[in-house]
Amino acid sequence: MKKNNKCIYIGLTTLFFLQTFLMTSCEKWTDAQAKDFFVAPTEQYRKNLKEYFESPHKVMFGWFGNWVGKGGSMQYSLMGLPDSVDFVSLWLQMGKLTPAQQEDLKEFQEKGSRAVYCFTSNDIGKFCTPEGVTDVAEFWGYKDQKEESYIQASKKYAMAIADSCEKYNVDGFDIDMELTGTLINFSRPERLDAFMTTLREEFDKKGRMLIADIPAGWNQYYQIFTPKVLRSLDYIIWQSYDICGSHGSLDNMFLSLKRYYPKEEGLWEEVVKKSILTATFERAIDKPKFKGLQTYRPSFGIEHAGIGAYHIEYDYPGNPDYPYVREGILIQNTKPKK
Repeated sequence: MKKNNKCIYIGLTTLFFLQTFLMTSCEKWTDAQAKDFFVAPTEQYRKNLKEYFESPHKVMFGWFGNWVGKGGSMQYSLMGLPDSVDFVSLWLQMGKLTPAQQEDLKEFQEKGSRAVYCFTSNDIGKFCTPEGVTDVAEFWGYKDQKEESYIQASKKYAMAIADSCEKYNVDGFDIDMELTGTLINFSRPERLDAFMTTLREEFDKKGRMLIADIPAGWNQYYQIFTPKVLRSLDYIIWQSYDICGSHGSLDNMFLSLKRYYPKEEGLWEEVVKKSILTATFERAIDKPKFKGLQTYRPSFGIEHAGIGAYHIEYDYPGNPDYPYVREGILIQNTKPKK
């Protein structure tokens, strides 16, 4: 284990400095035209990156907004992210990807990173109902007082998302659990269960990811999932913006989940291991809180999956770019000194 940790640290350090060199080497040139100088990654670098993604490590994640794709500012391109970012959720980008976005996504995936859709899905058909449809219930096929119609409509909604993932080669779906409606309904949890189960079945065919993100402390949005669905998730992402600077508060957030499904042996431990904690970069004043996540180690001895940020692209300005993200990748994967 010590050897593995050392290898991960060396690999991360190499990737960190090599990425920085590749993007800043042009600054050594005095010719104005040298600003466009680019050093292509070597085969060894690509090999190191592939080995890093395949090794046990804490992941770096981000909700990516304002996505333009290839040809625009690197701040709004997936390829502008540090190479060792594991995956992003494409915020409000359901379907109809532009050619520039598709090309950007393809290159992002080729280096080993992944990207999933993300949006609020509290109502059946949200962000998937075709333009011009005036009767949403009729289109998706659900009727009041006929619960089975809601179940079938929930499955149809899941299939629409799965079909879009297949069409654009998107790596999965991250359901944003913040609102209630015809799908996320605490009185009718079987609707969400049918939706998530259908997605899991479809995603398993191509190795896609199924993720849920939940505001920290909003445990009702955790409890609505059945143990089976919780176990099927690749990650649970916690919107821990308000508590990310306090390690004690992060511990308490995890410990508060123990009361749910106490008879499900090992479920709580599994949930912790697949959990990603996040800060927000939406406001500059909140960014320093991200440092609290970098060094967090749960006091109860079970390691979480990693860290991330809302609007990760807002960390782009800097020299090197993405300073908080790069630092986070390195620090969270460095074994703390005793």
